[in-house]
Amino acid sequence: MGRADEFVGRDILAPGEDLKTPEEGRFYDFALIGCSVVTIGGLSVGVVRDVAAIGESTLLVIDGDPGSKEVLIPFSRDICVEVDPPGKRIVIDPPDGLLDLNEI
Repeated sequence: MGRADEFVGRDILAPGEDLKTPEEGRFYDFALIGCSVVTIGGLSVGVVRDVAAIGESTLLVIDGDPGSKEVLIPFSRDICVEVDPPGKRIVIDPPDGLLDLNEI
């Protein structure tokens, strides 16, 4: 058994300030959690609760505003047109019907 095997299945934690700054257009999942999400038209969608990786895709799991259901938004450049983790804000340009999918 090698030394790395001792760490299989364990979480390795580090303070955020010790992490390298990600490349342009890339973000740490933890930096997206808590961001408010609004459409380019100013409609509030909710707050990012989680980031889910599904195969090659990444989804933002958003707690909808009070009275709304959970919203799932693909984390892609075409949809998430402005991502500002320090400002805790993500602006989306959702294609027609995307926000309605959560009503099914």
